[in-house]
Amino acid sequence: MGESFHAQRVGGGEVQTKAVLERVNKVITIAHRGASQQAPENTIPAVKKAVESGVEMIALEVQKTRDNQPIVLGDVSLDRTTNGSGRVARMTLAEIQALDAGAWFNTDFAGTKVPTLAEVVKTVGTKSRLMLSLPETRGDSPWAQQLLQVLKDRAKPADDVLIFSDSDSLKYFRDLAKDFTYCMALGEKVDGWIYLEKADKLGLKAVRPFRSQIDSVLVGQAHAKGVAVYAYFANEEADIKTLFETKVDGIITGRPERVQALLKNKE
Repeated sequence: MGESFHAQRVGGGEVQTKAVLERVNKVITIAHRGASQQAPENTIPAVKKAVESGVEMIALEVQKTRDNQPIVLGDVSLDRTTNGSGRVARMTLAEIQALDAGAWFNTDFAGTKVPTLAEVVKTVGTKSRLMLSLPETRGDSPWAQQLLQVLKDRAKPADDVLIFSDSDSLKYFRDLAKDFTYCMALGEKVDGWIYLEKADKLGLKAVRPFRSQIDSVLVGQAHAKGVAVYAYFANEEADIKTLFETKVDGIITGRPERVQALLKNKE
């Protein structure tokens, strides 16, 4: 497991916790959409294979159905990874789970369903951390309450990272579930330092910049503030090694086995 990056206030000044002060620059492997090279992305088989491989964290996208059910799917539409079509938000959970989400990848996975977030949470249990990209959320909505209900049983919420693309949604949901670690998703075209400015403004302890926005200076400044840096993302060996040199805290990758092998060789 990666270190915790929380800070506490002592005598009016911000002091990093012992976990931050004693961090050993361990890079965690974050499987993007599960073991997506071995099974259809964002499905239970992909999640199971990622857990079995020993990755520390699994990064998944969550979508909202018409009846406010959280499902795990990479896109806002069904076209790319199921035999259905149209927007997720216009269909009920029952309609979506009647679709095939595996045959597009390999006929061996024909009949695989789009999983609910609850099914994923149950599958992962305490064996891995979760990094969840979440849609627009308002604190007083049925959707927010449903999402909260699904996530309430996470044993170590501070080890999970919840990502929002708008600050209002982040603040609304954080008011409901304060113990999770929160992160903002920003565009690839913004300057990397904007991530740290947003983290300061919103009181965040994690950032997820694109690989091209990361250098050792940015990572060093983040760590000085007690902020973890998760790189999005890297598959090629050269890119992974470059990120190691910057001392990021985690690498989101579609090739978790490659990151794990390089980490092993690095030890």
